[in-house]
Amino acid sequence: MAISIRRLAPLVLATTVLALGATACSSDSDDSGGEQSSPSPSAETTAAESPSTEPTDTSETEAGGAKGACATGDLRFTVSEESQAGGYYLVTAAAEPGVTCTLEGSTIEAGFGSDVSGDVKPSEQAVGESITMTGSTKAYAGVNPNSGPQEGGVEFEEIIVSAREGDSDPVSLKLPSTAVVDEPVGTNWHTDATQAVPFTG
Repeated sequence: MAISIRRLAPLVLATTVLALGATACSSDSDDSGGEQSSPSPSAETTAAESPSTEPTDTSETEAGGAKGACATGDLRFTVSEESQAGGYYLVTAAAEPGVTCTLEGSTIEAGFGSDVSGDVKPSEQAVGESITMTGSTKAYAGVNPNSGPQEGGVEFEEIIVSAREGDSDPVSLKLPSTAVVDEPVGTNWHTDATQAVPFTG
C-alpha cells in the first residue's frame, strides 16, 4: 500500500524538532552543573593569602621581663622619729602608683648636708635580700644621726635620701626634730620595720 509523502512530512518535521529540543536541554544542564561544581579560584587564593589571626602569646615576655632597679623618682619617702636604741629616724619607702621595681637590700643611701662626714655608714655587715616594690609594699631603713663620742656634732633639719648609690636625683626629707649629726649610721632596707633599728654598740 502506498503512503502519501505529504502525510509523512509533518511527522518527520515534528520528530526532528523534538530531538533538537532534547539536545539543547541536555547541553544547558551540563553547562550549569559544570559551573556549580567548579571551585572558586578567588576563594582559594584568599584563604591561602590570609594571615593567621591567632593571638600572639606574650605571657613569657611579660612574666619573664626583669624588673629594673628602683630610682628615687619611683618611690615615695617619709621619715618619722623613733625612741628605741637611744633614738633614731625611720625612713619608709613605698612605690609610686603603677610602679614595680627592685630595691636592693643594702644600706640606705642617705646623708646630712653636702660634707662627706654627713654620709650615712652601714650599721649592718651583710647585704640583705632585694625587695620588689609595688602596690602596698613598704620598705624601712633606720638612721642614727649620731654614733660618735657624743661630744658635739652639726645640727641639720633635713636628711637627703636616694634609692640607690649614684642616683643623681635624691630627695630632701624634713626631719621631725633637729638632728645633731656626728658619724651617722643606717640599716639596710627591710620589709619589717622592727629590723630597721640602727644599733651602734
